[in-house]
Amino acid sequence: MNDGYKQSCLDLGNLEERSAVRFPLSLPVHVIASDKFYEAVTENISANGILFKMKEVLEPGTEVDFLIQMRSGTEANPETAAIHCFGRIVRTFQIGDQAHAAAIIEEYKFQNEDTEMDEE
Repeated sequence: MNDGYKQSCLDLGNLEERSAVRFPLSLPVHVIASDKFYEAVTENISANGILFKMKEVLEPGTEVDFLIQMRSGTEANPETAAIHCFGRIVRTFQIGDQAHAAAIIEEYKFQNEDTEMDEE
């Protein structure tokens, strides 16, 4: 058996283990981890998790609080909205100077700008 065949078998196995479809979306994300604020951009999102790109590496196991910004026109409602999520980092890797972090979404709620203003 050649190495290319082994690699493709491993890749297929990894895909089958995923329990949710991933959607390739590039959206701004505000991340808070260990009382520090980070700017990030989503690479893909599923019902269970998110993969985002950022400048710094977050360690697996780190609890994160993040806000995914939904631009006007990306959803049925024309207003700008956001998804406020709580989760934890499960995997990180780096490509060049770009850090990537995969997080499980443990809890989320939708909010829009009007709701945020009303709550303050």
